[in-house]
Amino acid sequence: MTTTSNDPTVTGTEWRAALEHAASCPTCRTPGAVCPEGEQLLRTHEEAARQARAGEDA
Repeated sequence: MTTTSNDPTVTGTEWRAALEHAASCPTCRTPGAVCPEGEQLLRTHEEAARQARAGEDA
């Protein structure tokens, strides 16, 4: 799911994947629990957002 595109819709795609996972994952919905897959999806979204911002600043 990693991408190098600066297209803002990519960050939306990454965010949607993280949200859809969290909505159906019992671990993600448990306060204080840590879900490795959910954490990875969130990090992927954050990286896509950083890349999009970097592209806007250039």
